[in-house]
Amino acid sequence: MIAKRALREIIAARTWREVLYALLGWPLGMLGFAAVAATLLLTVASIGTVVVLVPILPLFLALDRVVAGLCRRTANRLLGLDVPKPTRQPRGPGLLGFLGRYVADPVSWRSVAYLALRLPLGLVQFGFGVLPWLYALTFMGYPLIWKLTPGHVTDRYGVRHSSALQLGSFYFDTWPRAMLAAAFGALVLCACPWITRASLLIDRWLLPRLLGPSASSVRIRELEETRANAINEAAATLRRIERDLHDGVQARLVALGMQLGRAESRLKAQEYDRVSELVRTSRQDAKEIIGELRELVRGIHPPALDSGLEPALRTLAARSPIPASVRVELPQRPPASVETMLYFSAAELLTNAGKHSGASTIALTLLSDGERTRLIATDDGKGGARLDGAGTGLRGLAERVRTVDGHLDVDSPPGGPTTITIELPIRL
Repeated sequence: MIAKRALREIIAARTWREVLYALLGWPLGMLGFAAVAATLLLTVASIGTVVVLVPILPLFLALDRVVAGLCRRTANRLLGLDVPKPTRQPRGPGLLGFLGRYVADPVSWRSVAYLALRLPLGLVQFGFGVLPWLYALTFMGYPLIWKLTPGHVTDRYGVRHSSALQLGSFYFDTWPRAMLAAAFGALVLCACPWITRASLLIDRWLLPRLLGPSASSVRIRELEETRANAINEAAATLRRIERDLHDGVQARLVALGMQLGRAESRLKAQEYDRVSELVRTSRQDAKEIIGELRELVRGIHPPALDSGLEPALRTLAARSPIPASVRVELPQRPPASVETMLYFSAAELLTNAGKHSGASTIALTLLSDGERTRLIATDDGKGGARLDGAGTGLRGLAERVRTVDGHLDVDSPPGGPTTITIELPIRL
């Protein structure tokens, strides 16, 4: 089993991409060292000649960012990382704005810091990520090397050995000893994928911290995205309410008014049977309009939440297209905004499960640790649910959850079961 896994790792595409990255570490390190050395020398020289050299410094910092960007793209392509390009601060007005944009830019100096470490990292990666493969192949081919190019060595006792390899006073000058060297090479070859992977751990840790966006910029970007999603969601909700009122309730009210007008005309004509029929129809239409208004209001704020989240979820479970169970363990009642989000999330999950899962049962579990509330929906369906699937239900729900700093996670292997977890902060 170990040998099979080792062979699979040796021929894996991931392994050879990592070897290629380790091989490129040295030239990338030399390029980065040259760029950062020029930048640091210019920085030191500009201390006494600010007027002359400071305008040139942004050009070197731009060069550092270009080289760092090359390193980042290479790592993303070969190591399978996802380090996004960092965003730079906008330029302010005047000279101070220029210096803040081009000289005091944290992104540029983090690039300088990474390039300063790139050369020693490249040497380590080449030494541990590439050389073991070369040594392993050399040892494995030693029997052929020994026969084709034998080296003649005389030991301290005057005995000649036809050996190209020796370990102290031990000479690999017989077939059993040559095969022993080949076996050692095979063992080293089996360990090479993990040696190469270990040599890249420091680089994997440094890349997102020095060449990726800072935590504050990531947070700002997330807030901008969630704000945009919230605005779009609110606009979509308003359009839906307007459409429902215009196409549904408003049209029904117009029709009701017309029926009452006809009833009035019939009443003047003393057609009492026809008047009675029109009044009866109008009364039925009024009931239906009230029902539509209740459904519309329920889409804004469910009346079931007035009694708490647990009764509301049990009401949803009773209406579920597939049998559903509910378990709620909350130390205290969440805020109204959290309850509303959890209610509509549960309704969406039950609807999606009924349409797509093919499940016979679904279980809703609501837990809280005092800081975050977790809604877990588990069904015994066919699985295969994904956020990037053909439907938009889960993806849209995930976007709505993100607007309140929440998170949606999907665990749905083919064949099931499917578990969808939604986490929301207690305080929105």
